[in-house]
Amino acid sequence: MKRFLTLSIALASFALASANAEVIGVVDFDKVVDNYTKVKTVSDEISDKYAEIQRYSLDKEREYKKLSTPIERKNFEESTARELSKKQDAYLRLKEKKEAEIDAAIKNAIKQVAISNKIDTVVEKTVVFFGGVDITDKVVKALNSPSGK
Repeated sequence: MKRFLTLSIALASFALASANAEVIGVVDFDKVVDNYTKVKTVSDEISDKYAEIQRYSLDKEREYKKLSTPIERKNFEESTARELSKKQDAYLRLKEKKEAEIDAAIKNAIKQVAISNKIDTVVEKTVVFFGGVDITDKVVKALNSPSGK
C-alpha cells in the first residue's frame, strides 16, 4: 500500500510538471550579430572613427619631423598628446555606446519574439546540448524589419 501511494504521488507530480512545462527557446547570438544589418553600419562608423585617429597621428608625426627646436617639439608633443587622448576617449565612448545600443536591440528583439511565441525562457544556443525551440531566424527578422531598427 505504501508503494502504491508513493507511486501515485510520483505520477501525479510528473503529470503536473508536464502540464506546467516551460518552453525553452535558444538563440545563436553570433548568427544574430552576423545577420543584423545595423551591426555592419555601426561597425563601419566605429572603423571610420578609428581610421580618423590613425590619420591624425600620422599627420602629427609628419608635422613633428618638421620642427627644429627642442622647445617646439616638447610643446608640440604635449598638445598633440592631449588632443590624441581626447580623440581616443571620444572613440571609446562612441564604441561603448553603439555596442550597448546593439546589445539592447538584440535583447529586446529576443524578448519580443519569445513573448509572441509563448516561450518562457531563452538561452544561448551553445549551452544547450539537445532540445529547445530555435528562434534565431525570427530574432534576425525582427531586428531587420523596419520597426526593429
